[in-house]
Amino acid sequence: MSHKIPGPKIFLSGKIGNERGCHFLQDVGFGILKKPFSIDQLIDASIQMGGLCSIINHLTASQLLRYTENSTSDWHSSLLVGSSEPMVKIRNIIRRIGAAFTSVHINGETGTGKEVVASLLRMESGCPDPYIIVNCSSIPKSLSDTYIFGNERGAYTDAKEARKGFVKCADGGILFLDEIEDLAQDVQGKFLRLLETKLFRPIGSDRTESSQFKLITASNTPLQKLCDDGKLRFDLYNRLNRLIITIPPLRERKEDLPLLIDHYLKSIGEIRRPDPDTMERIRRYDWPGNVRELFKELEQLSVFAPQDAHGLSYTEILTESVLFTVQESK
Repeated sequence: MSHKIPGPKIFLSGKIGNERGCHFLQDVGFGILKKPFSIDQLIDASIQMGGLCSIINHLTASQLLRYTENSTSDWHSSLLVGSSEPMVKIRNIIRRIGAAFTSVHINGETGTGKEVVASLLRMESGCPDPYIIVNCSSIPKSLSDTYIFGNERGAYTDAKEARKGFVKCADGGILFLDEIEDLAQDVQGKFLRLLETKLFRPIGSDRTESSQFKLITASNTPLQKLCDDGKLRFDLYNRLNRLIITIPPLRERKEDLPLLIDHYLKSIGEIRRPDPDTMERIRRYDWPGNVRELFKELEQLSVFAPQDAHGLSYTEILTESVLFTVQESK
């Protein structure tokens, strides 16, 4: 059994003279790039092959600016896939606020694409590097202060050297805090003061430092509920509850399924598409894991389908949750 590696497939050649061979490679999902080539040409080829999502956070601000200015394609549609009314509205909002926002909150269930929206905001902002991405749920509660604000050497038992916090790392750029509610309550208060004064003090330091950045926050749960449940301080809630982008779950925009399926399969170099029966099952399932779950299923379909099959069939592999739920709804 051969395993496919997700990502754009690009054929590199020192000589491209066989037109028939080129057509064959393109038919089986490869891009073609002639050597020698620059890193810019390689990125361009990756984008054309639908691999933009996998490389976007690795591009510098200058590279982003160059590609957004020179690209003839719709970058927003390439990243945030869908023609449904909510997705069109979100892309329009991003275009309108991108250059002007100072703070924006993204709300959406897990797997809906909050990091993609954050990436689009970064692209539209024209803001220079750095772009600092932080998942607050991965920060140990006892070290939240240190991770966010930094520390001086000897500030606590294991502080053997000074450490720069995320807010200082983001100075002059953009700070993206995902799952903002997982910050410790006392750190939320200090972070609010930073937003209001642009000043903070690293742990163990008697010096006040400054940091200015655009802020993007995100959560799986609406801010109001987080505040009601005591997970988000009321004062920080009031600060963040100004400009909010809400991403709908996939079950509420099933008309986008064909575009999402085509986009993802193209990005992994899969030229086959789900057969009619499989498409019907995909449409009937509610996708609690949203786009992330859909892409996982498509990857498994692509990997396990026989190489000589003309279409991708659910009989090869769809997780039991998909099959069972759809069968029960019949």
